[in-house]
This record gives sequence, structure tokens and C-alpha cells, in this order.
Amino acid sequence: MPDYDFRTLSPADFEHFVCDLLNAELGLELHAYPEGRDQGIDLLQVREDGHRTVGQCKHYGKSDRSKLIAAVKKEVGKQGRRSADRYILVTSQPMSAETEGEVMRILGIPQQDVWGPDTLNKALGKHADVERRHPKLWLSSTGVLEAIIHAGCWHRTEASLKAIADRAKFWVETPSYQGVLDLLDREGVCIITGAPGVGKTYLAEMIALQCAHAEWQVVHVSNDIEQAWPVIRDDDKPQLFIYNDFLGEAELKPSAKTEAPNLILFMKDIVRRKDRNKRLIITSRADVLQQAALVASTSLQRIANDDTGRFVIKLSDWDDSTRKQVLLNHLHFAGLTEEDLHGAGLDRRLLSIVRHSSYNPYLIEATCDRFSSATSMETALLALMDALAFPDTVWFASFAVLNLLATEIILTMATLKPRPVLVEHLRTLVGDQGPAAAWGDAWRSLQPTWVTVGGNPAARTLTFSHPGCRDYLLGRLDLDSDLAGERVARASTLEQLAELARASGELRADAAVPPLLHRAVIADAMKRRRVEVAQRTRLSTEDELKAAASVGTRLRVLATSAALIGLYGSSDDSCWLVKQIADVLAAPEPISTSDGLALAVQLTRLPSTPGLDEMKLRLALASASNARTVNDLDAYETFAVELALAAVEDAIRPLAYRIIVSELNHLTDERDANIIRESAYDLKARASLYGHEVEIETILDHADDVTI
Repeated sequence: MPDYDFRTLSPADFEHFVCDLLNAELGLELHAYPEGRDQGIDLLQVREDGHRTVGQCKHYGKSDRSKLIAAVKKEVGKQGRRSADRYILVTSQPMSAETEGEVMRILGIPQQDVWGPDTLNKALGKHADVERRHPKLWLSSTGVLEAIIHAGCWHRTEASLKAIADRAKFWVETPSYQGVLDLLDREGVCIITGAPGVGKTYLAEMIALQCAHAEWQVVHVSNDIEQAWPVIRDDDKPQLFIYNDFLGEAELKPSAKTEAPNLILFMKDIVRRKDRNKRLIITSRADVLQQAALVASTSLQRIANDDTGRFVIKLSDWDDSTRKQVLLNHLHFAGLTEEDLHGAGLDRRLLSIVRHSSYNPYLIEATCDRFSSATSMETALLALMDALAFPDTVWFASFAVLNLLATEIILTMATLKPRPVLVEHLRTLVGDQGPAAAWGDAWRSLQPTWVTVGGNPAARTLTFSHPGCRDYLLGRLDLDSDLAGERVARASTLEQLAELARASGELRADAAVPPLLHRAVIADAMKRRRVEVAQRTRLSTEDELKAAASVGTRLRVLATSAALIGLYGSSDDSCWLVKQIADVLAAPEPISTSDGLALAVQLTRLPSTPGLDEMKLRLALASASNARTVNDLDAYETFAVELALAAVEDAIRPLAYRIIVSELNHLTDERDANIIRESAYDLKARASLYGHEVEIETILDHADDVTI
């Protein structure tokens, strides 16, 4: 009979294991539910006749008896216990007869529905398939690891096996796992690649452990494929060869070029022997694979450019549940308490971490490695958010080996909005950096780790491959005042100046809302060069105004310019801006309400200058007088408090009445009664904001008629 203590399982792992075991042992069809407000229901089966079987799991291996009993008492009043026709309590806490009896009494359930470690192990002994599906169980067994070594299934040191087995407790099966297995069966060879920190080596190791447990011989190649040739067998003995970072860890290793022909021969040999149970997994970071594609070596280029057997790990394929489980596993094994972990499952900040653009499993692991049982959940969440804001752990090694031109390209991209940028435009911003061939090699070397290439050959575009790239680069600027100052000095467009101001946390859409992130070094670099920033703001604004095709575009350019002058300009700059706005107002084209009011609000933040208040009022009145839609009212209501102009309020009031009445009339064409009623009441409330009363009874009668 197995003798597991289940400590290598996280709470979620324990729930899924228990679900499988109860279904196998009791013939049930329980389903597990994700961490959260479970109402006392971890596992549930509802039969066609309505009979409800509820399973509740208490993974309290690290706690004492008193905490288990206290937790059991809390379950009595929950929906899970009250609604259950059969209620099964399962715990990893060792159970004495006294504890078992008290649990039975508290919950009002029979002995066979109280499962402790002994009961779990007894049932597990009858269901080897359940044990096999949960490798975290047997990987914790010294006996299993010794058997793997003694059977010759592990062609590497015993210490390495134990180290990999210890890391397995963090494992969460992702879509990549089955994808690689399917590719291996189909091709025999699989190259696992992806961005830094996505878990390429980890995935290969988990597959290796599973194969070793299934009595495959696992052969690890450390630095040259030549090591594999003496080991490969000319029979049907299953063998899996693993070659991690075969081209080098952070950059292409010097021997890659000479090793490539031999590696191609070995890959061909594996493919030839695929039906005789021979497999090869090799891993490489995507940027190193790209370096190989640019080397003057036919063999290296062949390996780098052949997509056959290629598997790319994409974090975009991970759903929130998978990301969350990876995070909770690391927090659990870092030593945080069960109470903290349960509270974290309900904390909105946890979801913010899971959905953060810089989410990366290696970053999560590296951050959680610093935690201990003394770490509070508050401290842990703040540390994780800080790490995501500046993901240095993930991107530093890749950044450090870039050449100067490639570095300049991505630093320039970081000062632009995160969207595709034309390669030719980017080259103009970077400036003269040598011949076209060097330029082309530089931006190509950045894909796919740093940039994604789009467009057609005549109009290539570059986009950051991952939002974390830009977060890292802006964080780098905030560590080095000289580097930040250099970026400010090289910013030549209005967009670049505005994006640097936004990155600093100084420039934001709503002055009343504090920035999510304040980068003090970038902010200081901008302020120390405020005269230069204001001067370049004026010059780039004039250039963009000349190129603008519409009044709306000119208003948006001026709003950005005004925001920058409000932060870094002088009264002379304000005077210049007033003249630019006067020229736009003189044009015959009408002023958009939203664009005009957005600019008017920015004028409230400018250094004072003669004529500024008059221009603000003139612009706001011109904008308000063009209100024609509900969206225009939305814009006015957004800016009304900060504008605080009674004349504008008077001007828009009659227009608001006409807009609202028109919207009410349009509701007669609507066929959804709920939409009619909700919209009618919303419009009535909105009318009152402008001092109007509108009748909605006819519209409500129409909703009743639609319902009938």
C-alpha cells in the first residue's frame, strides 16, 4: 500500500487528485471547481434525480488538529453541507480515532465519508492509474526515484534527478504538455522554443520524469550531441534524449556552428528510429534560435529555419485558471498559510497579477523563491506587482547580449505607443547608424523574442512581441539617470515626448486619478530638460499641424502639446499655444465636442498667460455648441467639473434636451423591453442633470406592449 503524506500537492492539486480517486473508488462522477467562493463545495455530482454528492477537501498537512476542527465547524453552515444528500470530507491531516469521531459528529456524516491519509492511501493502492495520472505523488517517493536510477532509466546524476523531482511540485499541466507529446509521437524529434522564462526546460524535464517512470531510458546531453551517439541503442528499448539550450543559454555558443552537422545527423537518425521507440527533445530560446538563422552556416540555418517538429510555447494559450494555479502553487510551497492562500484566491489583486501583461512563470518562480512562512500575503502580492512592473528577471539576459544598434532600436520603440511602427519610420527616429545591411541584420536579430514583424516587404512594421518587453525597457530607463536623459534628448516627436511623460507617471488623462506607476528617474530627466522638452514640443507640434488633414486631428495634436506644456512649459509657451488654437478656430470646419472640450480642459493646466482664460471659454463654447449626440453629452459630463464654466453649461442645456428627447423617440423602434425600460429611466435621470423634465410613460407603455 502506498504511504504518501501528500505534501508535494498544492491545495488545488489535492482537490483534483481526490476527485479522481473518489470517482474511481466510489464509482462517482464528481467535478472539481476552481479556487474561490466555493460555498463549501470543492467537488460536486448532481444526479438526474437531483441527488447531490458534495466533496470538501481540507489540505491541512502543515496545520495541527485544532485548525482542522475549526475549519470543519465553519463548513456546517455553508451551502455545500446544507444542500448535500451525501457529504464527504477529505483531509491530508493525519486522523486519530478521536479526531475522526469529532468530524463525524460536527458534520453529521458516517465514518465511511470521512477520509484521512490512511483511507486515501488504501484506496490509491487499488487504483494505479490514478497514481500514474498524478506524478507529484510518486515523484516525492524516494523508492520511486531509486528504482528509476537502479533500472538504468536515468542517464544523469542521481542528484539531478532529485533536484528535478523536487521542482515538480510546482508543476501545472498546460496545453503545451500534450502538444509536445503529440509532436514527439508524430515526428520523433521536437524543438521546444519560446520567449525567455516560459518554461521550456521545465516542460522537457517533466516529460523526462514521466518517461523514466514508464521505464524509458532518459539520456541527458549536456554540451555536445556527440555524447549521445555511444548511448543510442540499436533495438526497441525506449529511449528519450534531452538536450536543453542546445545552441547556448543566452547567446549562440561558439561551438554551435561546428556541432550543427552532427546534430542534424543525430536528428535524422532519431526520425529513422522513431518506430523503435527513440525520441529527442531539444530546447532553445527563440532569440538564440534566431541568432543561429543569421549565422553563415548552412547547417545552423537549416536547424533554425526548419519548422518541422517545432513547438512554440505561447503564454497567450494559457487561460486565467492555469496562470492562477501556477501562482498559487508557488505561494503555497513558499510557505504561506492556508488562510492566506484562501484569502488570496478572493483578492482582486491576484487576478490583476494573473492577467498582467508581463506575467511570466519564471518571474513568478523567482519572486516567490524569496518568500517564506514569515511572508504575509500583503507583502507577497506587492512584491509580485513590483516584479511585473519591471520584469528584469525575465529580460535582462536577452537584453545584455544585444548589439548597440539592436539596443537602440528597442529603446526607441519603448518611447512610442505600443503599436506597429514602420521600419523606415523607426530608422528615421534612430538616426544614421551605418549601412542598410547592418540595420536590417539588427532588427531581424530582435525577432521573435523582442519584436514581431508585420506588413509587406515594402512597408515592414515592428511590434513588441510581449508587453513585458516595453515594461522592462522603461524600467531600465528608470534605473539609470544617464540612460533616461539620453532617451529624453533623442526624443524628436510629440508622441515620444508624450509617451516618456506618461511612462514617468506625470502625464495622465485624468488629473484626479493617480498614476498606476511612478518612474521617478524618468520624471526627473524630463524636468531637468524642461526648456528643451518645451522647445521640441513646439517644433514637433508645428510640424504635425501642417501635416494634419482635419480639424479633429489638429485638436488632438494640440491637446497633447498642451498637456506637455502644462508640465514643462512657461507662460511664453502658453502664449504660443493660444495662437495655434486661434488658427484652428478660424477654420470653417466645425469643432468636435469631445476633442474641443478635451483640449479646453488641458488649457486649465497651463502656465498663466494673457488671453488664456478667454481662449478656454471660446473653445469650450464652440465645442459645446456642436453637441448633437449622447456621446457629446458624455464628453461634456466628463469635463464639466474641471471646466467649471457657467456659460458653457447654459449653452449646452437646450441642446441636451433635444438630444435626450430624440433618443427617447428612437426607443419606439426598439423591440427589447428591458433595453427600452432601462434606457428610458437613464435618459430621464440624465435630463434632470441639465434641469429638464421629460415624460417617459409613453415609452414604458411601449415596453409593456413589446412584452405582451
